[in-house]
This record gives sequence, C-alpha cells and structure tokens, in this order.
Amino acid sequence: MISIVETKQKPIEETEQSISKLLQDLHFKPKKTQIFIKPNIVDATDPRNPTITHPKLVEGLILALSKLGGKKFIIGENSGYFSFKQEHFQRLLEETKYERMIKRLQKKYGIDVISENLEFTDFMDIQWKYGTLSIPKYVKTHTYINVPKMKSHLMTGATLSLKNQKGLLLLRDKKQFHLGYGGKTNLHDCITELGAIIKPDFNLVDATTALEGTGPSMHPEGQTKTRTLNLCIGGENMVEVDNACLTIMGISHEEAPHIPPMQVKISERSLPLIPASPPFQKPADFIKYGNIYSKCSSWGCTGCQMAYSRIFRKFSFNSALMEKWVKLQQKYPKIYFYIGKRDINEIEIDSIPKIFFGQCTKKNYGEYKNRLMKENVPDILNNVLFIPGCPADHNAGLEAILKFQ
Repeated sequence: MISIVETKQKPIEETEQSISKLLQDLHFKPKKTQIFIKPNIVDATDPRNPTITHPKLVEGLILALSKLGGKKFIIGENSGYFSFKQEHFQRLLEETKYERMIKRLQKKYGIDVISENLEFTDFMDIQWKYGTLSIPKYVKTHTYINVPKMKSHLMTGATLSLKNQKGLLLLRDKKQFHLGYGGKTNLHDCITELGAIIKPDFNLVDATTALEGTGPSMHPEGQTKTRTLNLCIGGENMVEVDNACLTIMGISHEEAPHIPPMQVKISERSLPLIPASPPFQKPADFIKYGNIYSKCSSWGCTGCQMAYSRIFRKFSFNSALMEKWVKLQQKYPKIYFYIGKRDINEIEIDSIPKIFFGQCTKKNYGEYKNRLMKENVPDILNNVLFIPGCPADHNAGLEAILKFQ
C-alpha cells in the first residue's frame, strides 16, 4: 500500500506534519532506533535544483521519525565523483545545504545525526545473482529509509526508489552495473536484482519538485525542466511506490524496464493517484551543450559522465575557454561526444567530428576508423579522436574538443 501527501519544502513544521501524516497513514514505525537514510545527492548543487533530494524533506523526515522512536540517524550517499575523496564529499554536503541541515538538527533539536560517504563505510558481502556484492552494513543494522528524488533519466527512463539504491554501491560495483558484469546482463537487470536482495524498510519519494526531460541532472536549452508537484509518495514496497510514480510521470514500463509492473493499492487517506498533466517530458538520447552532443549509452558509467560534466564547468567559468568554444561553434554546428560502448551501426558515417571518450569506447573507435578506411574518406578520419582512461580525464576531453578549432 502507498500513500500520497501534499508536501512543501518549508516551513519545516509543515514538512514534518505532512511526512508524519503519511507515516501514520501507512502505520509505519521504525523497528530499530538507529536509522539509516539514503537520499539522492548526485551533484554539488543548490537544493532548489530538482537534481537532488531536498535537505528540508530529509530534515522533516528525521523530525517525524524522532517522534516515532528514532534516536540516531545516519545520512549516507555514494555520489560518483564526489565520493572519490572525502574533501569532495564535504563540498557536496556544503553546496547542497545538507551540512547546514545536519548542524541545525544537532543544535536546535538535539538530534544525533551524522553524514557518511558510503565509499568509505563498513561493508558486508552478500551473494546475489552475479556473484558477491558489497553493501553498507547499515541496511541490516539500522532501519533503512530510501529517499529518492522523482526524475526522468537518460539511461533508465526514470530514477526512483529502485534506481536510488545504486548509490549504496562502491564505485567499482557501480561501474560493473553499467558494464553488465562482463556482459552477463545489463544495467536495468542489475538494478532490478539489487532491489530483490536489498529491501528498504520504507521509501519516500521527493516529488515536491521533480525533474523532467534528459535527466538525471539539469541541462540547458530546454533539455530539462523543473516540475513543481508539492507531493511525497511513500510506501514499504519499492516496486509499488515506483509504479505509482510512473503513473504520475506518464512513463511506461518499456521506457523504465528496471521497474517490474505491479498493481498499486492506495490508502484511504491518501491523495488520489493522478497522472501529471501534461506528462513528463521524455529523455532524449543525448545531452547537448552548445554544439557538443553527448551520446551516452547505458554502458557508460558515472565516472566518464562526471568528467564530461566537468569539461563544461571549465568552459562556463573560464572566459578565455568560452571565447574559443564560441568560435568552435561557428566552425562546427555539431560535435558528437560518445560515452559508453554501443552497437557500431548506431554511429553514422558523416563529416561531423566525433570524440570517443573513455576506455569503454575504444572498440567503437576502432570499428568506426575501420569503416572509414574501407570507405576511403581520409578527411573524416582527421575528425575522429579517442580519449583513453577509466574514467577518462576531463582535461584531456577539453583539449580534444579544442583540437577541432
């Protein structure tokens, strides 16, 4: 059974009351006084950006749970680039205002709450369909609350409760999810199987604001939009909660194949389950920055995606680089930037410059060059570059783009 409540990010008293109402509606009470909360904090961005679970929502949840017997709280995340080093993780907490929220709970309310970089936590090994997987011990030793953000997603159609659990994993295992464990399977199946072996005690989806379009992060030029819904969707069963969210978003199971179909039962005191109007904008198969079209397959992991993002942060904050990029856009209306392996037939032979970014694209790079040589088009060959690395270095990617000037 699921419940939907109207929820706003502030004032905190109203946020707490809304979440308390939802928990009471579903008769949820934490079985353990120690509580582990896994939000979605994927980027160091202002919390008004719908990329992350809003810290005010987590604050309201902690206040509500503390009145239900919660004594100690851990907020944990493994956020790609921002979990490589502790100083990066600290920056993530500060820029998303999670650090400020934690200190307020400690000082104002006297609540025992800390944050933890899950790349450096205590793990336990569990068996699953594809061997052994390392999982934070907190999912077993604590009451585990999964708090995703409602977002559309370039690779998985949507990112909700099931997908949010990928943030429990070590970076090495995240990479293996994208690589299909040596080709045994694919990303969608890995997410589904993870949900079969790790089940949160409760799931609370932050749909106060949601992201639509080519998520899971905000992008310019209308590729993503903020949808204000002022809702939270909660329940104990991840699959049921995610099915309710797909209905709201207007996303099909074919578009989000990691979410198995399931009939949704709604509590008597819940708001009705009504699809958003219009339906959420669907993800495209690329991310566009100016004239750079990133074509990222589900076989491309977070490492190269974050490196790609850092390239454009450098352009944005360096006027000299921006001037060069403007000139480059006048010369080439399009440059294709490939992340993750794909079927070579998806890559057309044309004069558009192409950059194959990261070790996963090495085979495609070789296959594409061979096709060009057979076609005897040496001019096009000059417009094809490969950047090695796992992940590839963002500075090398930046230099590669500027080589086309």
